[in-house]
Formats: sequence, structure tokens, C-alpha cells
Amino acid sequence: MVSVLPAAPGSASADDPAARRLALLAAAGELLASSIDYAQTLQDVARIAVPAMGDLCVVDIVEDARLHRTATVHVQPHKQALLERLVRLHPTVEGSPTPAARALATGRTDWLETVTPEVVAAHTIDDEHARLILEVGMRSHLAVPMVARGTTVGVISLGITESDRRYGPDDIALAEELARRAALAIDNARLYRQAQQELAKRSQIEAELRLSEQRFRAMMEQSPLSTQRIAADGRTIGVNRAWEALWGARLEDVADYNVLLDPQLEAAGITPLLRRAFAGEAVHLPEIPYDPDRTLPNRSQSERPLRWVRAFAYPVRGDDGAVQEVVLVHEDVTEARHAQALLRASEERLHRALSIGRMNVWDQDLETDTVTCSANATEFWGIQIGAREDFLGVVHPDDRATVDAASRGSIEHGEPLDLEYRICSPDGRLRWVHSLGHLERMADGAPAHLLGVTLDVTERRRAEDALRVLADAGETLGASLDYESTLDELARVVVPRLADWYAIDLLTPEGELERVSVCHPDPERVAMARRLHERYPTRRDIPHGSWHAVTTGEPNWAESINELQLQRAAHNQEHFDLLSGLQLKSYICVPLQVGVKVIGAMTLVLAESGRHYRETDIGLAMELARRAAAAVENARLHRQLQLADRRKDEFLAMLAHELRNPLAPISTAAQLLRMSAGDPRRVIDASAIISRQVGHMTELVDDLLDVSRVTRGLVELERRPVDLKSVLASAIEQVRGLIESRGHVLGTWSGAAASIVEGDRARLTQVVANLLNNAAKYTPPGGTIELRVDEVGDCVRIVVRDNGVGIDRGLLPHVFELFTQAHRTPDRSQGGLGIGLALVRSIVQLHGGEIRVESAGAGQGSTFTVLLPRAPAVQVLPDTAVPEMAASGRTRTVLIVDDNADAAHVLADVLRVQGHRVFVAATGAAALDIAAQEPAIDVFILDIGLPDMTGYTLALQLRGREGARPALFVALTGYGQAQDRAQSAVAGFDVHLVKPADVQQLLQLLDAAPAPA
Repeated sequence: MVSVLPAAPGSASADDPAARRLALLAAAGELLASSIDYAQTLQDVARIAVPAMGDLCVVDIVEDARLHRTATVHVQPHKQALLERLVRLHPTVEGSPTPAARALATGRTDWLETVTPEVVAAHTIDDEHARLILEVGMRSHLAVPMVARGTTVGVISLGITESDRRYGPDDIALAEELARRAALAIDNARLYRQAQQELAKRSQIEAELRLSEQRFRAMMEQSPLSTQRIAADGRTIGVNRAWEALWGARLEDVADYNVLLDPQLEAAGITPLLRRAFAGEAVHLPEIPYDPDRTLPNRSQSERPLRWVRAFAYPVRGDDGAVQEVVLVHEDVTEARHAQALLRASEERLHRALSIGRMNVWDQDLETDTVTCSANATEFWGIQIGAREDFLGVVHPDDRATVDAASRGSIEHGEPLDLEYRICSPDGRLRWVHSLGHLERMADGAPAHLLGVTLDVTERRRAEDALRVLADAGETLGASLDYESTLDELARVVVPRLADWYAIDLLTPEGELERVSVCHPDPERVAMARRLHERYPTRRDIPHGSWHAVTTGEPNWAESINELQLQRAAHNQEHFDLLSGLQLKSYICVPLQVGVKVIGAMTLVLAESGRHYRETDIGLAMELARRAAAAVENARLHRQLQLADRRKDEFLAMLAHELRNPLAPISTAAQLLRMSAGDPRRVIDASAIISRQVGHMTELVDDLLDVSRVTRGLVELERRPVDLKSVLASAIEQVRGLIESRGHVLGTWSGAAASIVEGDRARLTQVVANLLNNAAKYTPPGGTIELRVDEVGDCVRIVVRDNGVGIDRGLLPHVFELFTQAHRTPDRSQGGLGIGLALVRSIVQLHGGEIRVESAGAGQGSTFTVLLPRAPAVQVLPDTAVPEMAASGRTRTVLIVDDNADAAHVLADVLRVQGHRVFVAATGAAALDIAAQEPAIDVFILDIGLPDMTGYTLALQLRGREGARPALFVALTGYGQAQDRAQSAVAGFDVHLVKPADVQQLLQLLDAAPAPA
């Protein structure tokens, strides 16, 4: 094998191959370093290689990932044209069997030591290609890849056509070294060209730099880009005006500055890049913030020394190829960064606005079927949207066909896109969205883009559904006052729209929870649930469920019901297994509340539907429960009103009966008086009957007025220390006749010490007397009544116990309500109006006490317990009796004014029998006439309700008469309220009596009237 390298002309030793190789490489290196136009340089290198390294040289450069022929040289001019034709007709094709293509593909030298026709056939593209190769006369061939920094940038092909020489290893080594140097030149030239392209955007300086160093420097001074020339040791040796303007400094201000020792550049990772530039590599420096005041304090005169810059460092070589200096071109991107920051902030605001507004903006490119969405796409759709099918993939299966048809209608017919549909998030959530879009067309009318926005309208749809549910619930709840059936109807509104299971539990008067309604689409499951609840009622001791809602007044819920919750709710393993079998998924339990009063709980459960409640569902459940609670409470109030109305009717019937009882003997006695005028004994008996029955009627009316005043808080207690033992004695005395008449045994017991309370003795006596009277009436003859008083803690306790008819369990909560009575026998032996116990409770409460009743039921007797606050032990003054006044028998002149003629004349006859002189008038005017004619009237007895004026007005006019003498004014009326008495006093009345008047009291008043003048 013989080397083809000839002796270099004029060399020191033509026989020294090494010297020839060095000379060739030196000449090639000088050419490669002399110009940045590598295409021309490679043409020159090819001319050097021929004939030194062969008879032909072809150089191919990789441009845009393809080989492009740059240079072709042949030692024979006539073959030069043939070679150019070969290159023109058969350029190197990547992937072909040509040696250049193989060298490019493998990155290794392709060596054909001897080229035969067979070799030519194996390494050519077609017959024509082979014919031309043979015509050129190829005898030996090298294809050497040009590799720079691991990348193949081209191929140098060398061939021997005019001699029998063959390429050997030394030739390959020389060719590879030549290719390496050419590759570096190409790579450096390309980097420089990139720098040219980067800088050309700002100015034309780059072109001038390629022409000459002097022109480069001249244009550097005029360049708007900050340019800094740096010596090989890192010192700054030149700057332009743009640099001075950028950094606010001059060249002399940085005389002691070394760019390679700058700590800011070192920290930002720029220094290693600069060292690469000083090593001969053109380097792009990334954007960094730089503040000259940190490195060189007080050197910069700029108002804003901190700037964001990026730069390009280009090494400048001397004649010897060594880097003499580095030119650093800065680009001030501060304003661009600021604009980018504003843009990012704007985009972030847009992203936040889209997220807050729950919307996503999208653009479907109809040509590529790609979809571009706003930044919140993944957040909104749950997946990354890239194509139309991605959209359809998240659409609910039931809505997919509708969405697809609407989308195609918009694209094919230009119809606006406007529809609502459901999407399924990867987490299983179902959401409603509303898409709006329109079609954009190209200039020729073809569809180009479908642009639109999609809004999450789940909350709106949920609100609409909630309103519909509430509207339906309101209609259902308002349809009936039977709350049991209404709650069952409400279940049909709730199930299955809001729940798979629905239950209502209401508090009973005894404080227990009663399940009044339960619903599920499967009736068999409803029956099973009722049996399950009866067997295993809701536990009180768990931190969730109905009792928790009732006791706290707050809702409790679980998005997912877990095994621990079921274990806590279960009474035992069997109960747990039954609950687990129901496949409960989620629940909400809310209190049924009216104001601050909790009356029960509503429970909604999701099971086999697979749905789960969200926190937003609690509000709807609370509102539904509030309406249900109001309906239940209204129904209960209606029942109470019905009951009260019935009691009122019963009371009026009883009142009529009680009033008729005394009226009957009064009427009979009156008739007896007419028939027995000459029989004094019968007259006396009839009068006694009338007096007793009038007294009984008066007691009835007084009781009614009394309970009205007490229950409305219009009674003022005369409080003083009272020993309850004396109260009990007075009460026993009042009812002793009734107890003895019925043959009862009364047992009393009291402690040794005095039982002192602060209270009104008369009212307390009324309390005990009513309780004893009640016990006597409702205990069959011969029964036992027990009365005891003792002390319990800070209270004095009074207990009245009997073995009478007892109280039915259903009546116990109502015994202290007005007009409440137990069932009566037709003979009405108990009597009364059903107001006594209501009066007792009101009086006890006015004293700050409480009263309770207990009874085991009918025939089991009753026990009433009164608790009153105990007062400190003090001396209790005995009651002072008021002595009766004896009539003196003095005659008075009396004027009676009453529009009830019978009442006026009867009273006048009574007074006349007692020796008094009496006038009667039916109107105020008649009374004024009589008073004018009879000025010596001692007593005026006036009714308040007169036909022409009130008794108050008449009294004022009578007192205001000219020359009127002192007289006694008595109001005798059916009005007996406190305000009536106060108004009488203002009008000048001395005494206020309530009809029917006690004749004895009236006679005593007349006797006490001023004596006649």
C-alpha cells in the first residue's frame, strides 16, 4: 500500500511525509482562519487538496439536515466539467450507497482502497451514476466526515483517477485531520452567522463586522446595542455610547473592573460562558438581572442601574489565530421583561377570572382538529384538552350525541353553538356546563375555527333544581294541615330527586324521637327500614345522626359513609351487618327547627344511586327542613287552636249550664214571691234561695274575672312573710264542708319548723283551697286526701295527694290549661268550669314557684306538688280581722241611675224598706233634672253604661253643679277591672261596686254617708 501524498513544492525535504502533511495542514488552516465565508474557504481547501491529496476533491456540507455540495475540484480541466456534471445529475442523497452518504450516516471514514467496476456498481445510485464514475476513472476513494463537537457538519471526498496510487492509513489520518479543521471552521462560521442573525434584528453592524475589524469598530460606536470590548485578561478596553447610556458609566469608570472576576456574573453562571468565549467559542449569554452598583458602588450615574440584559460574546482572533479580545454585545430587555411581567400578570388575572367565573375559553382549529384552551383547561375539564374527541370524552354519555350534533351543526351550517349539557369529572363529580360558540371562516368561505367559551353552570342548575324542589315542597307542605300525611307527600318530592332514603323524626312531649315518615322507592325496603328502626332506635351517644342534630341544632353530614360511622351507629354486629347491606353512600341530617326551638330531624341518604352529597347541598337540606318544620308547627298550632276552640265551646256550654243552675231556682223563687205575698215564711225562704243562688252566680263570674286578671299578669301580689301552715289551715276551713259532705278522710302533715315564704296570703290560700277542692270533687265518696308541707333544699313543698279518679296519660300535659277538664258523668257531680288549675299555676308562677302533677292513670289517684322559694325565718304577724259595721238607721236621700229598670226599682225598694228616701232615673239627663229639683241628695248610685252618657261624665256634671252639697258617689256596674276602678276614681266616685251588689255592704255605705244638712 503506497501513500499518495506527494512532496510539497519548495519544502525543506520532499522525502519527509510528515513535513508535507504539516505544510498542507498549515496552508489549509491559514485558509480556514482567513475567512468566515466557509463555502469559499472550502473551495480553496479543495484546490490545496488537489493534487496534494488526490486528483479530485468534493466537499459536501450539511445544511437543514441535508448534504449540499460546496466545492468540486479535479486535476484535469476536462474532467472538471465531467465531475461537475456528475455532481449536478447525481447529488449525494442521504441513505444512498454512495461513500459520502455512508460517511455521513456512520460518522466514520469510508475507504475504498481499490475501485473496481463491481465496487462502483455497489456504491452508486443507478447505471447512469456508475457510468459517470467509471468515465471519471475513479481508482481509489476516501469519504471523510467533518465532525465538530460530536456533530457531523459535512463530508470531504478525495479520489485518485490519473495514477495507480492507492490511499493508505497515512492518507486517511491526514484527510481526517483536514476534515476536523474544516469542521471547526464551519462550526465557528455558523456560530458567527447565528450571531449575525441575532444582531441583525437591531442593526446592520454584524455585516460590517464581517467586512473588517476597523469597520466593525466604527459601527460599534454608532450601534444602538451596548457593545463592550474585553481584553483576553478580562479588562474592558472599549465601550460604545450605547453601553455608556445603558450602564450610566464611562470607560474610565471601569478601568479597574475585570469581567472574569465579577461576583454577580459568577453567581448567575455567566463567567464559565465568558471563559468559553475567551477560549475561542462564540457564546450566547442568557438573560440575567445586573446591578453595577453591587460590583462597582457609586460608579453608575443611571437612575435605574439594575437592568435585565442578555448578550452575545464573540471572540476576535489575531493573525496567529489566538483570541485577542471578546466583543460583548448586550441587549437591554428590561422593558421587554416588564412588558412580559405585565402580560403574565394579565394572563394570571384572566386565569383567575376564568377560574372564579368558572369558564374556559377554547379555539378549535378545524383544519388540524386541534383545540387550544385557556390555561385553566385541566382544572375546568378535568383532563388536558387537545382534540375534539377529548371534549366528547368528558361529556355525559346521555348528552354526547346532542353535543356532537350541535357541534357539527355549527361547523357545517354556521349555526351559533348554544347548549347546556353534563360532563363527568375524573373524580366522579357530575357538572352542568353551558357552551357558546361561533364559526370563523377563511377568505374563501371555508370553515376555519370554532371559537367559544364554556361556563360551569352547575351551581345555577343546582339552584334552579333547588328552587323547583322547594316550590314543589312548598306546594305539598301547604296542601294539608295533617302533618303526618304531608310529610309522607314531601317524601315523594325529595325521593329520588335529592335522596334515595328520606326519614323524619319528631320529638314527642316525653322528649323521645318518633319516626313519623320514611321513604324509599322500594316499598319492601321501607317496611324493612321501619322494622329495623323499631328494633334498633337511633342512638343518642354518637356524634352524628338525628339525636346529634336535635341536641346541637346543627346539621351533620358525610360525603362518604365509612365503616367506622356504621359501627358507631350500630347496636350490635347484627345491626351493623344490616346497615352495611343497605349500601349507604352519603347522608345529610338536619334539625327541624322553628326559631330556636328544635322539634325533630330530617335525614337524607344516598345509597344505590351512587351519588354523594357535597357541602353545598346542606343549605338546600336546611331550607327544606325549615319549611317542613314550619309546616309541622303550623299544623300543630292549628290542632291546638282546634282543641282550644273545642274547649271554648265546651266551656261556654258548661258556663251556660252553670248559670242556668242558679237561674232556675231564682226564677222559681220570684214566682213563689208573687204567689205568697201573704205568707211571710215562704217570702223569707224564697228570698234566701235567691240570695244563695245570686251568691253562686257571683262566685262564677268572679272566678272568670280572677283567672283573666291573673293569667294576664294584672294582679299585684301583697307580698309579706307568710307561714304556710296558717295558709293550709285557712284553705282547709274553706273546703271543710265539701270534704265532710263527701265523707272523705283528710290527713295533714307538716314539719315542726315554720315554713315561711314571701307571698300573698290570700292568693296562696286560694291555691291550696283550689287543689283541695279539686281533690274532693274528683275523689269518690269515702276517699282519702293527704295534705303535707315540708322543705326541700331552698324550697317549701306543698303536696296534695288523693286516691280518686286519677288523670289519663294523654290529659296530663294539659291539666293546667284553661278550660281543661276530665271526662264528666251526666250528673256533673264535680261541677266547675275548668279554670281552677290554670288559676293555680298562674298564682304559683307569680310567686316564682312551680307546680307539677303526677298520676299513674285512670283510677290511680293524683298528686299535685307545689314548690315555692323559701324565705328567711322572720316573725309573722297575725291577720287582723275587720270588725263588722252596724247600721245606725239614719235616713238618707238617694238617687239611683240605671237603664236596667228592674235592677233600679228592686234596689230602690230594698233601700226604701230600710227607711231611705229614693229617686230613680234611667238616663243621665233625667238624673240631672231630678238633681236640679232635689238639691238635698246625700248618695248617688250610678251605673256606668247609660244610654245617653257614661256614668263617669254624669258624676263629673253632678259634682260640678252650682251649689252642689257634699254627697257620696257610688259606681254600681258590671265593669270590675282595675282600669275601670281607676277611671271611676278619676271621675270622682268614692266607691266602686261590681254588680250584683252586696245589700248589706251598700247599707253600711249609706250609713257612713255625710249627714243631711
